[in-house]
Amino acid sequence: MECVSDEPISQLIRSARRQRQLSQYTLARELATVSGKPTVTRDLVARWERGHQIPRFGSRQWLSVVLQVPQERLDAAAAASRRRTRLGHAVVTRNAPVKPGPARRAQGTPALLPVFRSRIQAGILAAALLNPHRSFSLSELAEHAGGSLASVDKESRLLEVAGILTSRTDGTIRLMRAADTGPLIGPLTDLIQSTYGVPQIIGEEFGCVPGVARIMLGGVWAERFAGISGPAADSIEVLLVLARGHAGDQRMIGTAVRRVQNRLRCRVHVSTRPADAQADYLQIPHQRRGQPVVEVAPVRPRHQPATGGPWPDGRQVLTRLLNAGQLDMVSGAAANHRPFLDLAAQHIRAAEQLLDTSPPSAFLLLSEAAQLIASALLAHQGLRPATGAGVQVKGEAVVAQFGHQFSQVELLRKRSVELGDPVSRDSHISNEEAKTYLTTVRSLLSVAHNAIATLGLFTAR
Repeated sequence: MECVSDEPISQLIRSARRQRQLSQYTLARELATVSGKPTVTRDLVARWERGHQIPRFGSRQWLSVVLQVPQERLDAAAAASRRRTRLGHAVVTRNAPVKPGPARRAQGTPALLPVFRSRIQAGILAAALLNPHRSFSLSELAEHAGGSLASVDKESRLLEVAGILTSRTDGTIRLMRAADTGPLIGPLTDLIQSTYGVPQIIGEEFGCVPGVARIMLGGVWAERFAGISGPAADSIEVLLVLARGHAGDQRMIGTAVRRVQNRLRCRVHVSTRPADAQADYLQIPHQRRGQPVVEVAPVRPRHQPATGGPWPDGRQVLTRLLNAGQLDMVSGAAANHRPFLDLAAQHIRAAEQLLDTSPPSAFLLLSEAAQLIASALLAHQGLRPATGAGVQVKGEAVVAQFGHQFSQVELLRKRSVELGDPVSRDSHISNEEAKTYLTTVRSLLSVAHNAIATLGLFTAR
């Protein structure tokens, strides 16, 4: 695992545990076994991962063994955690208010978005609405929102009753996620994105730029985040601290700026500084002395985005879909095309085996594979259909970019709807028809692999 500058130990433990595919219960059990201390429980692990408690030196020794993380890295992360005051995913590093008022308490009205009654409620909404295709445990929501499990449980249940969140159980764990539909989902997402979404969006977009070691935010937004009441921010001041030996790829920085401005709908002013600069030189331009400075961790992509640009023929259509709220810009893990193409290939292989015995089943797999291929092409450009978008959006977008061949995406979808109605005259599909569609979808997969090699992140003009 790559060492991250000033990485808090809560984040290090959580990421290392997930990399080893351990639950909090399993990690606690292994720690109790190797240390001979039955007092190591899942609740203790949860407190470590939420940043409510820093593991002592002895605990860090056993964590090093179980998580296979160097002891020195755990010690450095523990030291970094002691220097930091955590507020969600961002950290107020300088000039925070000396006496936190009600606006900064977990249960108080958040100055960043005072229409909500508490920062916990806003934090839960930020986690769920900005990551609509992911489910969160209560412990993970508590980490995002900076609150206790009891408070998060209460708030999440109220949001579920309102139809904003949905839940399911996995064993004894209750998992929450944003609802797929509802009149409040779109407006709430827009509101959260331009306020509490700033750390995630800036961390994702500038985390794609090679050499960015730290991201520091200032200006009015940082004041509101730190709990100082006032008018909403209409711009964000960003300072990128570059690792030693990196000058900063100006083209990629420019792309990140445009995408951040597209996603947040506000101006972004960016400056860069070398990591070895003196402290005074790291002052954010246009930042008044005494204003809070908020640090955001860069979100490293699992794959480096290509530096090419999207096909010019589709730019106007994609921009229209973005402006109409039918497409969203995404980055980080959501912009990884590989899982979509891998699953599409699995569906195609399964369809081949079902052709002779069950042509309708084979066809349904092929139809879903075509949808996954379209999703992959969009994801690689940092795009995905918005929550509540029309079912035809993916097909419309890829046809505009890659030509009439991809009209098969929408045709296959419509045909699968017909097959889903067993009383319809069109609900039958022959073996020969299914074989034809198999050739079609294989061709789409091949074209997608070739196109992705030339595509970069999409930016609206």
